[in-house]
Amino acid sequence: MIALLKHLHITFALLSFLGFFLRGIWMIKGSSLLKRKPVKVLPHINDTLLLVSAIALAVVIGYSPMQHGWLLTKIVALFVYIGLGVLAFRHPKRPVRIGAWVTALVVFLYIVSVAFSKDPLGFFYPIT
Repeated sequence: MIALLKHLHITFALLSFLGFFLRGIWMIKGSSLLKRKPVKVLPHINDTLLLVSAIALAVVIGYSPMQHGWLLTKIVALFVYIGLGVLAFRHPKRPVRIGAWVTALVVFLYIVSVAFSKDPLGFFYPIT
């Protein structure tokens, strides 16, 4: 059960990253594809499944954000990522949108690094 949830979570995370990356490219190019209904709906469905799989995995394993600092860090960084994502697609100024998009991608990669390292510093952890 844990392996299945973990694989689902990783799959939804990868799909979320790829979708966000692609929508950012379309945003930079000014593509009309961003206005299509599936492009607006599918990320919300995938991200909901990503969140559900994360919660299910934490419950099954017995992890609590208050007991595992790296998990709390992922949750806080997720809110930062969401805020940057909203800014990336809704801000009226193009340079702000692009900056927010690039920063959101870096935050996403940071979240992944925290997940793999099980350390709140993630890729900021000094390599020894």
